[in-house]
Amino acid sequence: MYQLLIVDDQPDLVEDLASNLPWGTVGIASVYQAHSGQEALEIMNATPIDIVITDIHMPGLSGLDLIEQIRASWSNVKCILLSGYNDFEYAQKALQHQASDYLLKPAEDEELLLAVKKAASQLEEHWNEISSHQSALTSLKDNLPILRNHLLLSLLQGQAYSEAKLKERLDMLDLSFRQREPYGLMLLRMEDYFDEQTERDGALLEYAVCNIAEEIFSEEYRLWHTKDEHGYFVFLIMSKESSRHEQSQLLHLIEQKAAQFQHYVKLYLKGTVSLVLTKQDSFPLEMRETYDFSLVSFRHRIGSERGFLLTLTEEAQHGEANSLSHLYNPPLLIHLLEAGQWDVIAEKLALVFEELEVKWGESHEHILETYFMIASSLSFSIHKNKLWMADIMGAEFNQLLSGPHFHTIKQLRSWTTAVLDAYRSHMSSKVQHSRSTTVQKVQEYVASHLEDASLQSIASHVFLNPSYLSKIYKLETGEGISDYLSRLKMETAAHMLRTTPDKIYEIAAKVGYLKTSYFIKVFKDRYGITPQEFRDR
Repeated sequence: MYQLLIVDDQPDLVEDLASNLPWGTVGIASVYQAHSGQEALEIMNATPIDIVITDIHMPGLSGLDLIEQIRASWSNVKCILLSGYNDFEYAQKALQHQASDYLLKPAEDEELLLAVKKAASQLEEHWNEISSHQSALTSLKDNLPILRNHLLLSLLQGQAYSEAKLKERLDMLDLSFRQREPYGLMLLRMEDYFDEQTERDGALLEYAVCNIAEEIFSEEYRLWHTKDEHGYFVFLIMSKESSRHEQSQLLHLIEQKAAQFQHYVKLYLKGTVSLVLTKQDSFPLEMRETYDFSLVSFRHRIGSERGFLLTLTEEAQHGEANSLSHLYNPPLLIHLLEAGQWDVIAEKLALVFEELEVKWGESHEHILETYFMIASSLSFSIHKNKLWMADIMGAEFNQLLSGPHFHTIKQLRSWTTAVLDAYRSHMSSKVQHSRSTTVQKVQEYVASHLEDASLQSIASHVFLNPSYLSKIYKLETGEGISDYLSRLKMETAAHMLRTTPDKIYEIAAKVGYLKTSYFIKVFKDRYGITPQEFRDR
């Protein structure tokens, strides 16, 4: 069932049309009323509307201006124009704005119902086509390389998946990588001749290098690659054979192929590449640690040298210092505190302390690393909530003033538990009247539904009328919900532009903009430059 909006500057006519016609017979569930173009836009910002019936002649924003704005923001909404003038010019403009229908006033009831039924049928046909299984498969196939890149990058960044979930994604993306099988990781840096190319030629050469890798490895190995935020290419390599002998020799065999790969790149593309090779016993375990260790080894052991091939043994990987992976795996502690997800915080810290005990139990440096991360996340969250750390932490605050004196993991765990319990208790016992509680619920909802949050969906979540919710939110925060939502989306997009390799249209989709062109416009309105210019700077 669809939602209809009737717009006319004659309230009686609007009320008559909304109340007296059997809209349910043509697929309409709800009918909204507006008495001006501006009021219509406010309703559409608050409520999903499928079909609009509007008069052409209205004070202020005319019907034609209204549907032009609707087209810019809600391209799938069907618009039906009403006019008291049989004027070809108006009809021509209506066609230019892709109006679904053009009716002369006073329109007969049957005419209106028939026009709305036609618009509803067009919508149903449109969305059935988009949501069809075949359409989804075609879209998946068209975007397969991008989706594969995203999944590999998420694994390299420490994103955890259940075994069943990862298998489902691998199968969906047609990636024949077996879980719990040994895998190799190859980090590649393009050098010299490649660095001198234009952006277009460089992209073509990158494509050629990856094709050569596929040619060299594909007969015996499965390859899966992506480009990371540092400009390195990361190749995941797994043997097509699962024999014990093949797996035990995996790193040595990959090294032989890698040497051939370097040779052919230099021979045919006239450029050099440096490679770092590592191996792990069970995919996808320790992918982030292996990747991070490869990055560090690249910088420390190869540096600015050219054409190097470095193979890292498992002994070398376990013999050197490294950061704590669970401490930096998403979601970060600072974000969990901001959203007040206390149970998830407890789960994350349990993993952090378990890793600390198992891998770095004797390392005072790693105890300090964990302490500083927890302390900085807490201070940010407490101050953002307009509170003082001394008031929240009590005696534990003295630990911050005098500096960390932890010598054991047990001491750090005890201090962390005490501080978090005090913070959680303060936040839970803080008496807030209904408006403040509503604001908190809105912000929690938006934080977890940024991609599809809207005033209407937020209002439904807190069980309030959209108009009333907007007013009390602005009274409490000084900022309208739409402004808050837009600001949060832009700040999130700016952060992603700085810290991820995602394409502009991918970031636009992640922050809830279906039209990339509109996302670029909104971003430029806020920051004065386009997203690409922002990233380039």
